[in-house]
Amino acid sequence: MESLRAEVSDFATLKDLKPLLSQPGPCVSVYMALASLPPAQAAKTNARTWQNLLSQIQPELEKSGAHGRELLESLAWENVTPGTDSKAKSIAVFRSPGAFHVTRLPERLDSRALAGSQFYIRPLLGELAKSKSFYVLALSQKDVRLLHCTYESCDEVALPRDTAASFDAYMNLAKPDHTDTHDSSAGPSSGHSKGVLGSTSTTREDKPEYLAHFFKQIDRAVREVLRDSSEPLVLAAVEYELAQYRSLNTYPHVCEAEVRGAPNSLKSGEMHARAIEALEKARQKKADEVLAEYDHKVGGGASNRIKDVVKAAHEGRVLTLMVSNTLTQSGTFDEATQAAKGHSNGSAEEEDLINDAAVQTILHGGKVLSLSNKQMPNGAAAAAIFRY
Repeated sequence: MESLRAEVSDFATLKDLKPLLSQPGPCVSVYMALASLPPAQAAKTNARTWQNLLSQIQPELEKSGAHGRELLESLAWENVTPGTDSKAKSIAVFRSPGAFHVTRLPERLDSRALAGSQFYIRPLLGELAKSKSFYVLALSQKDVRLLHCTYESCDEVALPRDTAASFDAYMNLAKPDHTDTHDSSAGPSSGHSKGVLGSTSTTREDKPEYLAHFFKQIDRAVREVLRDSSEPLVLAAVEYELAQYRSLNTYPHVCEAEVRGAPNSLKSGEMHARAIEALEKARQKKADEVLAEYDHKVGGGASNRIKDVVKAAHEGRVLTLMVSNTLTQSGTFDEATQAAKGHSNGSAEEEDLINDAAVQTILHGGKVLSLSNKQMPNGAAAAAIFRY
C-alpha cells in the first residue's frame, strides 16, 4: 500500500467531502476531543486517549490483513498530532488506502473510532452547516467598514484604495453627473445680492439618489474584495440604509437576516455577537423552509421511512436529506438487491444507515441538514425530499 503523509484539511462545505467519500475502503474515521490541560500534560493525555481509540478498531482492521495493519500503523499519534492550534477542541482523522486527512474542529465532539466500508461523517454535518468564517459590512454614512470574522474573532479588511468610505468623501470626489447642475442657482442680477449664488433645496431632496450612488461604489468595492469568496455577508446598518443597500447589492451570498442599528453606536463586540445571531436566524429559516417543503411532499415526494430514504440515496434521488443529530439506525444495505435492512444485532457487517444515506446524498450532489430530534419530522432518525 502506498505510504501517505497526513494532510491537514479544512473541510468548509459538504462539497469538500466529496473526494474523500469517493475513496474505497477500508475506511478509518477517528474523532477525539483534545485535553484541556497545560501543554505537557495535554500531550501525554492526548497520546494515551488516541492509543485507546485505535485499540477499539484494531480487531476489525486486522480482518483486512496486511492493508488493515498498515493503516493502523500509519495512524500513530505522532503522524496525526494537531500541532499548536490552540483553538482546536477536537480533531477528526480519516484514513483509507488512498486518503489520509486530519481536520481540526472548534467544537468539542465525543471521542470515537470506527472502521468500515465508508467514512463516518455524521459528527461533521452540524459543523459544516455553519460557516467557519463570514463577513460583516458595517454601513454608515460616516465610515463604511468591511470585517472578516470567525465565531471567535473579527478583523477589518481594507477596501480598494479608490473607495470613498464616507458619504462626505464620496460627495467631494464623485458627484453624480446628472445632478451637478442642481447644486446652486444664480443670484439676482442687480442689487446688494448681485452675482451671489443662492442655495436650493434640490441637493437635500436628492440625497437618497446621492446615497444610492455612494452605496453602488461600496457594492463594487465589496464585490472586488469578495470576488473569489462564497462566505456569507451580514449587513449592519439602520433600517432605511439596509433596504437601500439590499436593492443595489450584487454579492450573491448576503445573509437574509441582518444587524439593525447604527454600527458606530454598538458597543465593543456587540455587532459581532449580533452578526452571529443573524447567521443562526438565517440558518434556522432555511431549515424551516425545508421542513415546510417536506410536509407538502410527504407521502409521494418525501419520506421518513429509513428503507425508502437509504435506497433513494443510493439511487441519487435524494434532493435534501435531514438527519437527527443524535439518533442512529444500524443495519445493512444490499448493493445487489438495492434494499436496506434496519436492525441492530451487533453484527460486524452493520453500519449506521443514517451515515450511509448522508454519504450517498453528498456523492450524488444532494444537500444534508443536521437537525435536533425536536425538529425532525415525527421524531424520525432521517427524512428525505426526493428529486423524483
